[in-house]
Amino acid sequence: MSRVLIVKSNLEPFRVPFYARLQDRLAGEGIEMEVAVPAARCGTHSFPWLSPVPAREISVAGKTFCWQSVHSHARRAELVIVQEGARQLTNYALLARRSQSGFKLALWGHGTEFQRSWSTPLARVLKSRLFSWVDFWFAYTPGVAEIVAGRGYPRKRICTVFNSLDTDSELLIRQLITVDQIATLRMQLRMSSTAHLICYCGSLYKAKRLDMLLEACQLLRASGMDLHVAVLGEGAERESLEKLARRAPWLHLAGDIRGRLKALWLRASQCMVIPGVVGLAVVDAFVHECPLITTDIPGHGPEIEYLADHVNGLKVSNDASSLAGAIRSMLDDASLREVLRRGCREAASRLTLANMVERFAEGTLTALRLPHYRRESIRIQPSNKPKFPKHKSGSIPMK
Repeated sequence: MSRVLIVKSNLEPFRVPFYARLQDRLAGEGIEMEVAVPAARCGTHSFPWLSPVPAREISVAGKTFCWQSVHSHARRAELVIVQEGARQLTNYALLARRSQSGFKLALWGHGTEFQRSWSTPLARVLKSRLFSWVDFWFAYTPGVAEIVAGRGYPRKRICTVFNSLDTDSELLIRQLITVDQIATLRMQLRMSSTAHLICYCGSLYKAKRLDMLLEACQLLRASGMDLHVAVLGEGAERESLEKLARRAPWLHLAGDIRGRLKALWLRASQCMVIPGVVGLAVVDAFVHECPLITTDIPGHGPEIEYLADHVNGLKVSNDASSLAGAIRSMLDDASLREVLRRGCREAASRLTLANMVERFAEGTLTALRLPHYRRESIRIQPSNKPKFPKHKSGSIPMK
């Protein structure tokens, strides 16, 4: 039986259904799958595919580097899949040992740094080696696949997985939300019958531009709109938001909520607004038919290419006035909301977990069949402004 090892620095809750279904899919092909995660990041979780491993973090000049003891696990595997990241020290050790141990090494990730540039020549050299010498690539999105191929990496060694969430489960939870539950929530928020509710969904940190969201909302309220904002998430910006919420009863901090409660807030909201960087939240917006409004800035995660302007969401200029105008258009124009909700449903129907699992499994089978790859160097561009291919009519290509 073939054996595949996935090395991750964290056990994200949203990835658990993916690993469970991928294990079942690979088992059907006679492949055993193992996911190695630092023991301190596993909590009390115990899954057949999960292997807690010793790990430590090293801080140098304000940057954190991660090390995981996975070599004994890697020696038993034919294929080792690691997350992309210049600070993942384990990746370089595995790269150095793969010839001796015989396993193939694959990268799973963005293809570049999206929210920051590579700051040192050493990081560029290390990442160049990693890009050049791995045997296979699991790219998050078609745009990431284009970035990797554009550096000279063979397309036959790239699998586009269409990074997503467990949309089936989210959809089932959403369908259980009733009109009475929404009415009760609005009453608890002390909203009038004509008040509007919009939401933010994600971690609370500066790159998300929550300050711009609040500025846009204050502009709309100053114009006479009865607008309420729900903030779903936790993070470093929580304290400043709490201070504002104490004197702004229209601002509601829901915290880090999941499952039915998150579905309730999203279904009660007329749109989702994230002025700063956007990642997988766009999939949440699709599956809950809560169209996303964001700004046209560099630094978005690769999943931003799923959003098609005026098809399944809105993308506006990077200023509070433009953002406020987009929110007003969304709230005042019922026909626009319906067009965007229809686009959300179409996008969600394609960005399924089943599709991601199948693509990842097919990529795994291809990586196992191919011989080791060797190349001296490929082009590395230290840019934090990756260019994605544009897809016509808002479609998400699946081939």
